[in-house]
Amino acid sequence: MASRLSCHQGIAGRGAFAVAMLANRRQVKENKGAWAWRRLYWEAGLIGQSLYLEAEANGLRGAGIGCFFDDDDHALPGLEAGARASWQVLYHFTVGRALDDERLTSEPAYSHLGAGQRVQGGPS
Repeated sequence: MASRLSCHQGIAGRGAFAVAMLANRRQVKENKGAWAWRRLYWEAGLIGQSLYLEAEANGLRGAGIGCFFDDDDHALPGLEAGARASWQVLYHFTVGRALDDERLTSEPAYSHLGAGQRVQGGPS
């Protein structure tokens, strides 16, 4: 289910757990004003950063997931969906054991330049 809700991304369904962060946009708008909606995304990011750190501290890895199906997320717990819905999904996140992906590599900065070459506009 987590993979399906996260745009069919396997990483969401193969971890230890996955979360969807939701907020009651109607209540926030009425109590704080429209400006507060932007802060909810900031808070979701803060929660995500905390999950990254806690996962690492426990020998796991975390991944923020920005692609998700809002209406399906709302339907799962029985919330109203659509443009007039009170609740809105802000962010998905998953935590699990890391799997190395051999397609990914790490190299030092500017390793593509030969010895003695400089980056244009860089330090002399």
